[in-house]
Amino acid sequence: MSRHTPTVCREEHDAMDSGSLADAPGIKLGGYPSWTQEPYWPDCEGCGERMEHLLTVSSWEFDGESWRTWLPEEDRADANDPDGPRWKGDAHNPAGLCLGDAGGVYIFECRTCPERPIGHWFDCS
Repeated sequence: MSRHTPTVCREEHDAMDSGSLADAPGIKLGGYPSWTQEPYWPDCEGCGERMEHLLTVSSWEFDGESWRTWLPEEDRADANDPDGPRWKGDAHNPAGLCLGDAGGVYIFECRTCPERPIGHWFDCS
């Protein structure tokens, strides 16, 4: 558990809700975290500034809604089968991960400090 108080930017979170194109789901380097819980941005222990998102390791590559936007065409199942799965094989969880209850780990870094310290946050549903 972090000893820092979470920094929540309500306007930023509201502008980038889970259905938007701003927060691509899944395992990724950079970009904006696709939060499961309320956003948490750790502060650097060295300089006190808010750290920047570096890496997301997520249980799933997409969810029940975001597959429509983020699932590649070649991984989609037969669209003519209304009762079948929406995706082929292990496209939903190719790494075989289960972090918490379909959660993820976010890694952050401070680009202000020369030693570029890192922080993390575990997020689950």
